Amino acid sequence: MNFNVSTLKHIRYIISNNPQSAYAMHILQNRHEYGPAIETLQLIKACTKGTRMSCWENLYMQTFHNHGTMITEQQIGDLNPPLQCNK
Repeated sequence: MNFNVSTLKHIRYIISNNPQSAYAMHILQNRHEYGPAIETLQLIKACTKGTRMSCWENLYMQTFHNHGTMITEQQIGDLNPPLQCNK
């Protein structure tokens, strides 16, 4: 799934007020504007879909969690001890 397809899916969730998407819930609850991916999103790390992408996703989610910069609606599962840093 590419950026644009994924964004359209989230926009459908926003329009239908569907709680399946943490992104959509954040937009709705905070009354943020939303739009096309090219205007609203920034690619953090380009990589192929699969194991490599999952590893990068876990790393960035852990980093955002550690810095307190994740949106409130986004929850991470079990913290990954090798990715945790001492505060």
